[in-house]
Amino acid sequence: MSGKNSKKAKRNGIFAAIWLLLIIILLIVFLVKKDDFADNLKSTNFFERVVGSTPEFIQNYETKKKENKSNGLLDVEVAPVPGQKETQEPGTYDLDDLNAEQDSSAAQDSLDKEKAAESAQSSADSSAQNNAAKAEEDKAPKQQAAEEKEDKKKPVAMMNAKLFFAQVDADGNVNRKSVVRQIPKSDSPLSDTIKALLAGPQSSEKCMTLIPQGTRLLSASVRNGIAALNFSEAFEFNEIGADGYRAQLMQIVFTATEFATVESVQFLIEGQRKDYIGSGEDVWMWIGSPYTRSSFN
Repeated sequence: MSGKNSKKAKRNGIFAAIWLLLIIILLIVFLVKKDDFADNLKSTNFFERVVGSTPEFIQNYETKKKENKSNGLLDVEVAPVPGQKETQEPGTYDLDDLNAEQDSSAAQDSLDKEKAAESAQSSADSSAQNNAAKAEEDKAPKQQAAEEKEDKKKPVAMMNAKLFFAQVDADGNVNRKSVVRQIPKSDSPLSDTIKALLAGPQSSEKCMTLIPQGTRLLSASVRNGIAALNFSEAFEFNEIGADGYRAQLMQIVFTATEFATVESVQFLIEGQRKDYIGSGEDVWMWIGSPYTRSSFN
């Protein structure tokens, strides 16, 4: 009987120890999780539902904000990029930002339209300028042609020029023959008249010229009644001989002295004043001084 009581007492002692251990563990857990227990009891109204009232220490308990625990290794603070707005949560909108974006978009559209209008206007102006320039270019040849046509319609002022050529009679004597020809009137009548003489007679005039072929008048001037006539080198040589030299000088002198302002002619060759012209030997003709009509009597 005593042995059974001993075993029962031993078993009760083990159970008591286990319960004590459980109570200690619960107490430790309660102490560690006291805030969580108190917070849960207060938020769920546990005591009011079970016993009808909540203890005073639970009602006066203030819920503590939980701090995020971290080991410090994975904490990353994302700093906003300068000039960039923070990203908003999906489905949420900032009204000010939205209005600002709309205003910016409208301003950009307006600016684009203004640029397009300016570009179109510039293109139109450039096209108009090109068309105007082209019209002027097209107009210039037409205007010039019209002016030339109009000039042709206008009557050209003419003047009578008395030219002296030569004729050879039956005895072989060289005589002068004058013809009157109309030539265009200009500011240089003496030069025009001498050039008409150098061009030679027309077939209807039935005369000839003894001025060497290829002779050109280089310049002409009149001072104190003396006409200085400058001829090209061809004037210096006459194939006919002495009669030819005399006749060519006579033709020039009589033609030039038809002008009231000319009394005599001084002959120049290539701008130089020479004493003689001729081919040498006995064929020489003095030109060192001015010639008058009386020089040929």
